[in-house]
Amino acid sequence: MNVIADLYTGSIALQATINSGLIVFILVLLGRFIIGPRVDPANPGRHPVFGQYTIHIPNVMSLLRFPLALWMLLVHILPLSQSMWWNLSLHLSFWLCCLLDVLDGKFARKWHAVTEDGKSLDPASDKFVTFALAITAWRFGELPSWAIAIVVGREVLSVIQRARMQRQGRDVSARWLGKIKTGVQFTVLYILILRISRFPGTVGLELLTNWEWLLPRGADGEPVGLILWSILLMCFCTTISLFPFFSSFGYVNDYRVGSSVESNRPWYIVTVPNIFTVGNYLCGVTAVFFAMPGVDVLYRPFVILFWIMAAALCDAFDGPIARRLRASSEFGNCLDASTDLSTFGLAVAAVIFLLNVGVPGVSAVWAAALAGTYFCMVHTRLYRFSQLEKLRKNTATKSDFVGLPSPSGAIGVLVFFTLFHPLELLTPVQTIPLSLLILMTSALMVSHYDFLSHSNSLKVPFYRAFMIPAVFLGFGTLFVLVFQQPFVTNHFARELIFYFKACSWILATVLLIYILHSLRRGKVAPDVSGNPEV
Repeated sequence: MNVIADLYTGSIALQATINSGLIVFILVLLGRFIIGPRVDPANPGRHPVFGQYTIHIPNVMSLLRFPLALWMLLVHILPLSQSMWWNLSLHLSFWLCCLLDVLDGKFARKWHAVTEDGKSLDPASDKFVTFALAITAWRFGELPSWAIAIVVGREVLSVIQRARMQRQGRDVSARWLGKIKTGVQFTVLYILILRISRFPGTVGLELLTNWEWLLPRGADGEPVGLILWSILLMCFCTTISLFPFFSSFGYVNDYRVGSSVESNRPWYIVTVPNIFTVGNYLCGVTAVFFAMPGVDVLYRPFVILFWIMAAALCDAFDGPIARRLRASSEFGNCLDASTDLSTFGLAVAAVIFLLNVGVPGVSAVWAAALAGTYFCMVHTRLYRFSQLEKLRKNTATKSDFVGLPSPSGAIGVLVFFTLFHPLELLTPVQTIPLSLLILMTSALMVSHYDFLSHSNSLKVPFYRAFMIPAVFLGFGTLFVLVFQQPFVTNHFARELIFYFKACSWILATVLLIYILHSLRRGKVAPDVSGNPEV
């Protein structure tokens, strides 16, 4: 036995293999036991083991997550718990929380044990687990204060709104957006906790999350690189998932399984357009990542512009691809709406704030007010579209836009930044015309002017011959400049600003012509038989 013990304690790889195998064995065994055999048609609500208590089992699984989450925090607080075995219990507690989170709903649906208490208890236990993970990652890891403020603030506001909705008799069960948010939160926070593990060989994952070449550590414990990007991804999911608790944001969370007719195409075909939609979302998060003051990047405004344009291209292609593959789905529509709000609303608003707040003489209040105004205009546009879309009769007819499209508005705002802020910081004087241009662009998005859609613009010779090629030329040049700048010599790098500015002027010219052409076309009244898109 001593030889086996010495071999176990002396080999990190063996420790990780045995411990991981033990956790997987426990999870599989427990999952099979809880779910049970096939349902007896004669007694569908009675589990062969739990019997008359079957109705309570989902709530018990939700309640068990509270002490498990608390233990994950105590393992880092209690001085007597700093051993490999206690650290193993932390990992086991986390995976048990994840397993029980999956099983409670699955068990309730299979054994007809859905209750109103369970609909409220399941989200509450998720929030407690999130609190425990977030506090641990903040107190002992790399989670910054602004991130935990977003996480905790969202959960507190959702509890208040959920209680209010419950008093009104509205459904408060978890929706798809909240489930995605929980999955992203658990994943990111668990990675941060793995990076503070005092026993890197416990399950082996600690070694992967501590590779310096992939996930480096910043000075003074500040998150950098992929870790910072992951935290931003979590914060965006957290923020967007809060909006559906307010009635005007319902368009980002209307999807319910089985509530509407979905595409009959295979799942891998339906997934293709959704991949472009997710790409739109990830590009928006990346744009904010490069706007963070702690990220060292040359030509910052141009890099941000590139990623927002990449998001706009993903947004332009997901709909046509879905129609071409006959893979349109209600889930895809809701995912697209939430992604548009995240990328062209929340992400660009965050960029506006971050690029203004560092300017000497510009207060954080003014930067927040400007960013908030822009975001509200994007939300108003998306809400208006969702209401008109419900009245639309002829969905096969492609019509023009009422108001400046939100992707065009987002690109326009960032083009303005590249013109005023190519390399150096903005001056207080420059912020005045820049702010006016941002407000004017925001107003155009909620206007009733007739803007050509990208599909109808192909029918106009001038757009087909000049406007569209100019946009792709600007984006293609940005792509080359952004990704080749680390490899150029210092001499040539001094000339890059000329090419970056040329891209900005090309895009600004196209945008100006697009707006002037739409103003010349005049205002239109929304037509419910073929109302414009966002």
